[in-house]
Amino acid sequence: MKDTPDYIIKEQIRIFLSMPLKERFILNMELTEFVREMARKRILNQFSGISEKELKAKLFRQFYDAEFISEELEEICKILANR
Repeated sequence: MKDTPDYIIKEQIRIFLSMPLKERFILNMELTEFVREMARKRILNQFSGISEKELKAKLFRQFYDAEFISEELEEICKILANR
């Protein structure tokens, strides 16, 4: 879903690129952590009683699904869920 006009996106990029590199890095780390926490909460709400190991496996699957072929992804998630 794209609900932000192009001129606003361009302005956001201009502002972001004008920030010092250290500030951009920190902001990116904060946004990454925010997205991970939102995904974590969504999974916990969706699967009540899920173990921490199963949660790790589901988070991994969500973030890296496109990076692995299905067999590799299944094996990694199986390992994470049993660690």
